[in-house]
Amino acid sequence: MKIARAGTNSAMEEARKIYTLVKNTFKCNGHHGIYLSAGMKEVFKNKSGSVADINLLLTAMLRHENMQASPVILSTRANGLTNEFYPLINRFNYVICKLEIDGKNYFLDASKPYLGFNKLPEYCFNGPARTVSKAADPVYFYADSMKESKFTNVMLFNDEKKPGKWTGTYNAMFGYYESSNIREKFIDNGKEAFEKKLKESYSGDLSIDEIKYENENDGEKSMTMSHTITVDGDNSSNIIYFNPMLKEGYKENFFTAAERRYPVEMPYKMDETYNFQIEIPAGYVVDEMPKSAKVSLNDGEGYFEYLISKSANEVLLRSRIKLEKATFSPEDYDTLRNFFDYIVKKHAEQIVFKKK
Repeated sequence: MKIARAGTNSAMEEARKIYTLVKNTFKCNGHHGIYLSAGMKEVFKNKSGSVADINLLLTAMLRHENMQASPVILSTRANGLTNEFYPLINRFNYVICKLEIDGKNYFLDASKPYLGFNKLPEYCFNGPARTVSKAADPVYFYADSMKESKFTNVMLFNDEKKPGKWTGTYNAMFGYYESSNIREKFIDNGKEAFEKKLKESYSGDLSIDEIKYENENDGEKSMTMSHTITVDGDNSSNIIYFNPMLKEGYKENFFTAAERRYPVEMPYKMDETYNFQIEIPAGYVVDEMPKSAKVSLNDGEGYFEYLISKSANEVLLRSRIKLEKATFSPEDYDTLRNFFDYIVKKHAEQIVFKKK
């Protein structure tokens, strides 16, 4: 613990250092549960354990430094909801740590090396939880308290030697949880495997190269990713069909059931913006292109906009999907399904370039 205290000037600095030490030292075996699977000494010696082992060890280390830390038990999304008014112990399957500093609560999970301080896996946001203390105070983790934003910008420019071929750039700023998912894949399978799979996902005429990242090792921040992109069009054709969403569009509606009797809970509130710019190939004109549109979801609960325009030299597109809430009643199901149906259809529309 002397190492954790070294160079710290506040309780927050020390807490962050202890959290980082545990997160980077102890490897999780993937097992959930609310009880220790082994003694603390054994966990410390082996430098590995279950989620409960690691987070209870974190709690003990914080308490050792006279910090107000307590375990919190919860039920993950896959495990189902707990009853807030009649909490049965066998309905809980996950343990995190609650830390109070200067009257503010911080919730920590040191079992995931890709998470930042005061960040939890998205599957922990599943309603009521309980502090393990004499008061057994309730804690609430709802999907509506989370917001995931993503901003993507794609620019394609003509290849002067080959009309119908484009080269350009792709830049994306991911939301925190998508960033965490990418970091997890880096840890589990390696960056090379991730990049290989990403390149393989660009099929047909599309290919990418020179992949770069920012904040890839900083669990406190969102990641950015950029790469070059090449589109090998057929310049011998009189007509070129081009989907400006590339592989970023919604291909299918995940609301497939005809009806639903239970509430719909999205992973989080969302705000996804996609900007696209493409030069019109030399010797071609825009013969057809999608129409701009904007649709709202209920009364201000979200919207989808698809704004497209052309000039003499280029076509510009902006697609944005925004949901102001994550939980919807069964009565909203048809509206939500129709909303995403429209998005899928709109994202499938193409620009038609025709030879002059």
